[in-house]
Amino acid sequence: MAEINRNPVCKNIFRAGFLRTMGSMIVTAFVPVFFQRVFPAYKSQYAIINAAALTIFGFSSALIGGMLSDKLEKKSYMTKSAIIMTGHFLAVPLTAIACFTNNFWIAISCFAAKIFFSGSYFAPAITMMQNSTDPTNSGFVVSAYTFYAYLA
Repeated sequence: MAEINRNPVCKNIFRAGFLRTMGSMIVTAFVPVFFQRVFPAYKSQYAIINAAALTIFGFSSALIGGMLSDKLEKKSYMTKSAIIMTGHFLAVPLTAIACFTNNFWIAISCFAAKIFFSGSYFAPAITMMQNSTDPTNSGFVVSAYTFYAYLA
């Protein structure tokens, strides 16, 4: 634990992961209520599209984020953090558009795109922590990150 607290990369990713997970849980709790209240006639469409978006776009985003960071890291060490930040910066306006439209299809499309763009955080974050710590501690770092993220 001492190495994680001394290492600025790990310390900042731990904090960001904690906050991201808290925010994600808030959005996860809010979205079904939002769609039920604003678009009550689309309950079954929401359930199917949301499940498909989480499954397909969430999984694809995680893979694509990892592949992009592996491929582009040779150009700059900031690539991994740029992938994480870009995905989350794109997710903010998509969420705003979804919340302020009166069209169900635009709203659900924006939430699905938000899942795709913001889901690419895990692989680059874990790799940044592993690259910045002693290889003998990389398993502990990943376990501790996952523990703190889920603790959120």
